[in-house]
Amino acid sequence: MLNHIIFFSGGKSSFSVADYVKTIFPDDNIVLYFTDTMWEDEDLYRFIYEASDKLELPMLINSRGITPPQLMVQQKFMANNRVGTCSKELKMKVSSNFLKKGIVPEVEKWHNRHHLKADDFISDATIYFGIGFEEMHREGPIRHNWKPFKVEMPLIENVINNDAVLAKYGIKQPRLYDMQFTHNNCKGRCVKAGQGHYKNLLIKDEKTFIELMEQEIVISDYIRYAKQSAIRSGKVKDYMYKDVWEFVSTGNKSAKIQHIIDSNKHTKNWIFGKSHKGQDIKKQFTFMKTKSLEDLEKEPIQCDMLDIGGCGCFLDFD
Repeated sequence: MLNHIIFFSGGKSSFSVADYVKTIFPDDNIVLYFTDTMWEDEDLYRFIYEASDKLELPMLINSRGITPPQLMVQQKFMANNRVGTCSKELKMKVSSNFLKKGIVPEVEKWHNRHHLKADDFISDATIYFGIGFEEMHREGPIRHNWKPFKVEMPLIENVINNDAVLAKYGIKQPRLYDMQFTHNNCKGRCVKAGQGHYKNLLIKDEKTFIELMEQEIVISDYIRYAKQSAIRSGKVKDYMYKDVWEFVSTGNKSAKIQHIIDSNKHTKNWIFGKSHKGQDIKKQFTFMKTKSLEDLEKEPIQCDMLDIGGCGCFLDFD
């Protein structure tokens, strides 16, 4: 009996891969493996649990137990469409440490574990990714990063209709696809997305867009504040961390946080002291680098709708 681990992202493609593997290897030990950013759309969780139930396959969920915004506050660095630290730390590193080194992360939970056919599901396992021909640029790096595991990407070598596979099990596709997103990650808030992606989020889910925009404003100001040499050296206490952490964790806004959000249009050109290099700190940190979400909200029609982007998890871990 062989081991098969399917990197289960909550997308339609990874579901098709799971069905493919179960069809080809019905008597083998198959595990759905989901690394949770704790920042996903509610309907993604509906989908993965329903998928595990109907496929009758065990699902292992691993997580650091923190969200991308919490990670940004911890690192004092804003992940963006050029550097996806959240993908590296919360997905790639978690899975690599677990599967290669046996390091169990902060959160580990099973669903349908009774379908597991052998407790050791890692030894000599083949791991699978829902990468199709349109993402073949990811194939080489993923295979390299996951050595010595054998890596398979059935959607590159086989013509599989994702919608037909969902219909086979009577499962409704995740709602983000209905909202014209190209993937089902992070509730449409992927920090490596482009202007067209965020424009779609603004149109389809304005509440989530505004929440993300406020997080961008607060985290940006906090990073500039925390980069001051006196703060970095510990000579001056970090008076913002507690309020910022509470905000990105619960959404609760202290008077300090509310002031940052309300006055942003006036403070974005302020100079926030000196960095450890002695340079003025005045940069506004954004997810898209070239334009903030606040700018995009004010000038939505002028954005590049072909600039979609996406995290491309497991692409550049090493």
